[in-house]
Amino acid sequence: MEPRKKRLLFVAGLVGLLLGILFLPLQIKIWKLEKEIVRLEETKKMLQQEHSRLEQDLQYYSSDAYVEEFARRELGLVKPGELLVIPALPGKVQPPPEGLDENPYEE
Repeated sequence: MEPRKKRLLFVAGLVGLLLGILFLPLQIKIWKLEKEIVRLEETKKMLQQEHSRLEQDLQYYSSDAYVEEFARRELGLVKPGELLVIPALPGKVQPPPEGLDENPYEE
């Protein structure tokens, strides 16, 4: 092989090596960023599902059915004409106060 071709081949190899050295860190960064994109897309999907669930919860907690259930359960409220019955715990029953009719709800 003549010296000119050897030199050209050496220079081409050197340029290729330099380009590889220059672009390898960039390619590694691209691979890392692609991996990060996949992770972020999975997180986005999970957050969208959570958002959907929270929207459903908000819709339920804003409904008349929930307000009524909460008023009955937590506040002990009843509708007009209903009678609230609280069961007594065994051994914890106290006699009615003096002067109270036997059945105050009868007319």
